[in-house]
Amino acid sequence: MAKINPENFLWELDDEGVAIVTLNRPERKNPLTFDSYAELRDTFRSLVNNQDVKAIVITGAGENFCSGGDVHEIIGPLTKMDMQDLLKFTRMTGDLVKAIRHCPQPVIGAIDGICAGAGAAIAMACDLRYGTARTKTAFLFTRVGLAGADMGACAILPRLIGQ
Repeated sequence: MAKINPENFLWELDDEGVAIVTLNRPERKNPLTFDSYAELRDTFRSLVNNQDVKAIVITGAGENFCSGGDVHEIIGPLTKMDMQDLLKFTRMTGDLVKAIRHCPQPVIGAIDGICAGAGAAIAMACDLRYGTARTKTAFLFTRVGLAGADMGACAILPRLIGQ
């Protein structure tokens, strides 16, 4: 199987076939960038036929899971994008959630600290989520000018917690 060697997050595969995806920008609470969204999406898509990986754990480095889209690298540029580029971005983020949901291996969210925006959507996309007592979840899409339905939040959340 092809070796997974990401540039925008950490990847470990143990002898039992458990992969650990670690969002690794702890100094900023592990926010996502355009590149990390795309690389995560492509990684999860590549796992469909990967027999070496039996399960995946997604976590964050340091004391936080993920603070969502990076304010400087994503949210700022989004305010200047035309409609076509906004649609492309929205589709990419939705495709990440779909790739996690369609991954044949069980995907487990190991959540500590901040789990907000896109981080909360990634956590919802996991098959199981385990949070510490320090976990704080927030959906911030509308606070930064995005739709509350972004990344499937409006469809997935009621299925997890009820109406």
